[in-house]
Amino acid sequence: MKANWKNTASLIGGLGVVAILGGFALTGHAGVETAIGSDVSEAELRAITVESWDRDYSGGGYGWEVLTDKDTKAQGPYQPNASNLQAEREVKLIKGTPRDIKENEDYDQARVLGVKFAFTFPGYNTVTIRPPSKDQYTIERPRPYLNELALAQNYQKKTCFENPALSGGAQTNRAQMVDCVVGVELPGQVHQVSVWVLGRGNEYTLEGWIEDWKGDTHIYEFGSVDFVGWRPLTIKIPKQVPQDVSSFPQTKNLIFRQFKLRATPETSLETVYIFFDELRVLTNVFEVHFDGANMDFDQADCERKNKLLNMIKKHARNPDTIQLKDCSQAPGPAKPLNNQPNG
Repeated sequence: MKANWKNTASLIGGLGVVAILGGFALTGHAGVETAIGSDVSEAELRAITVESWDRDYSGGGYGWEVLTDKDTKAQGPYQPNASNLQAEREVKLIKGTPRDIKENEDYDQARVLGVKFAFTFPGYNTVTIRPPSKDQYTIERPRPYLNELALAQNYQKKTCFENPALSGGAQTNRAQMVDCVVGVELPGQVHQVSVWVLGRGNEYTLEGWIEDWKGDTHIYEFGSVDFVGWRPLTIKIPKQVPQDVSSFPQTKNLIFRQFKLRATPETSLETVYIFFDELRVLTNVFEVHFDGANMDFDQADCERKNKLLNMIKKHARNPDTIQLKDCSQAPGPAKPLNNQPNG
């Protein structure tokens, strides 16, 4: 699958959203109907960087994890530089950026993800590149259809995070099954996903694995990395991939789980060096607005509305420019009102 260079270049550039808007026939109809309808902002497409690899959440300088299908299964923490008689691999964050990403020109902290690997024997060898199991890449996914099972097992409160304060499951006493998913949560309703790749002419195919809110995995080809130099590669997300429901908030976010590089028996066996930068999405971040949307029941309700902005802020290059709603003033538990008449 060849990348759509015009759309991808537009997505990466500063004027990308305007250029791509003409390529989509967006109806923008929300599942939540309001008394006054929706305005033109319902087609609010944005190009958003969801992973720049400029920050090291791994704590070890390797950023993301890289594994091969020939790895020896070892106990203990992930080893960024591991090898055996069948394969070797190494991963690290390296200073640099593609020259075509203009906003990175004067940014001293710009980094790319560098990957090295090699195999001993030809075949359908596979390399997996995925986020580490850290709080910044962890998403809790409640599974309501398993609540009866959770109740039967006397299921206790469960958190997916090292920091329990980040857990939404800690705010309820009812039995609830929760899946802990590791990946990059994609804000809004996603139309395209792109990534910059620095290739050296190796005959591998790059895939992106994306999980929807129901737990199903969708695999798409970015295309061949058999080229030399930096190139943006793009995949389009089909409309049939579930990303919304008919209640507010409407959007149910996709999760980017991992990349996979695949070889064939004809692929040569020289050592491969490949680099990644700027994982981006072209997404519609519109959520239907209605009279009363800003009314909060409690702090948890307020924080739920902050979710989209939190996702954007977490990976933004200038996060201080994104203002979240102050949820500290949200209503607490019920108590008598001072203006109620006696008796």
